Amino acid sequence: MVNMSITIKEIAEKAGVSKATVSLALNNKGAVSEKTRELIWDIANSNGYNKKSYTIKKNILFIKYIGNGAAIEHNGDFVARVVDAIEFASRELKYSLTIKNIEVGEFEREIKYIDFDSFEGVIILATELEADKGEIIRTIPVPTIAVDNMFEDHDVDCVVMDNYGGIFSAVRYLYELGHRDIGYIDSHIRFPNFEQRSIGYERAIRKLGMEYSEENIKFVQPNLEGAYCNMITELESGKRIPSAYVAANDTIAIGAIKALREKGYEVPEDVSVVGFDNIPFGRVLEKSLTTMHVDKEQLGELAVKALNNKIKNKEKGCIKMVTRTKLTVRESTCPPKAEQR
Repeated sequence: MVNMSITIKEIAEKAGVSKATVSLALNNKGAVSEKTRELIWDIANSNGYNKKSYTIKKNILFIKYIGNGAAIEHNGDFVARVVDAIEFASRELKYSLTIKNIEVGEFEREIKYIDFDSFEGVIILATELEADKGEIIRTIPVPTIAVDNMFEDHDVDCVVMDNYGGIFSAVRYLYELGHRDIGYIDSHIRFPNFEQRSIGYERAIRKLGMEYSEENIKFVQPNLEGAYCNMITELESGKRIPSAYVAANDTIAIGAIKALREKGYEVPEDVSVVGFDNIPFGRVLEKSLTTMHVDKEQLGELAVKALNNKIKNKEKGCIKMVTRTKLTVRESTCPPKAEQR
């Protein structure tokens, strides 16, 4: 009878290497030297290890990284719907899903202590994860997909919505309504998605022949109360208000609309507002919110399918999948007044 009592951890201790290295060697993966690979197999075989009896668990690890929570906890049901889609798609492909939360500042330490031998692959909700953490993601020894973060400067597999194109489309829509003075309400906390959206705004303004002015950019907290309070302060400063605003997300847009109305501005008659994400709350405002729709379910589903493809086909190339956004026109936008044209 084959003795399968020896564990990956025990092999690692005997060989003086990490558990990740043992896993890679036993599965003939990764950059493990031939000498180390032979040592690991000698230890495994001498302790009754049988490769044919070694089965990889059909388990995916889902890591939810929480930075300051501004983009994850304060943006309607965005994250919940992505997670639900990941869970559903995982079940469809016969994977079990283990969920782990990692708090701000703990990412590198937590990644070092995860037993990746228990998982075929990893999906990371990376909305609030700093761009330079891409190098840490690349050390994960199993296929890994990041969701909601492009990691442009790193070879990290990812699925993300079209942040740049979505904001560009929002600006272009307002331009086609007749607006020529279009502002942007940005988050003062910088996330990769918001960075791409602010770039999309500036390029759209310039490409459509309008004047780009930093005075038209307002920075607010990326939560409902913070956006409202910061916008009240801006409106009380007496600065000129453009005829339309694009907001970095719906939560910011809704907070800004509340402030505008409180200070006597009619939305959309005096100021049109476009959001981004299409969260449910935007549909139940007194004047429902025009926004850029993001298919949250598609983000989650594509992440699981891409990961499954990596696992099954052992593909080495880096993939970056971008899902399209779609303009959803409601009641918070209209053509500008004649004097605003």
